[in-house]
Amino acid sequence: MGYHTRNFHTVKSGVLYRSGQQTPTGLKLSLRAYQIKTVVTLRTVRDPDRPYPDEWEAELCAAHSARHVRIVPQPWSLDEGGELPAERVVRAFLDIVCDPANHPVLVHCFAGIHRTGAMCALFRMECQGWSAERAIAEMQDHGFEPGQSRNGIEQYLRDYRAQAPPSAPSS
Repeated sequence: MGYHTRNFHTVKSGVLYRSGQQTPTGLKLSLRAYQIKTVVTLRTVRDPDRPYPDEWEAELCAAHSARHVRIVPQPWSLDEGGELPAERVVRAFLDIVCDPANHPVLVHCFAGIHRTGAMCALFRMECQGWSAERAIAEMQDHGFEPGQSRNGIEQYLRDYRAQAPPSAPSS
């Protein structure tokens, strides 16, 4: 699949796959080859008056009987009220990926590294019982580099405590 399926990796076979933005051909190939039921996009727009850059995905997913969910990224730093906006993203993603009815899930952002890496690390910790260190190491193996707002992601992962006991820790 190569070019069309940017940064595609299996997180847990039959459950969760990750990638960067795929081409329409790549997404079709992934939907078929991995029988994807749910596509979660973590992409947003810089200019609210412009369409989402991956807006075409919703129609393509519908044509292949897959659910398309957009979770708009939020800041990993506290707001004026002392809340962490990214927590809403985390909960929305985990609600989807922890529900077997949605499997297999494909999650992506633009490059498939930072936003996607953070969500996959949270899946590992929440659903598979991984330690923060192990999840962060895997995230870094897939290209995650700390810096700027990404430092907040690593700190969040280090402080994260799973909400529910993992069903079965695995690699």
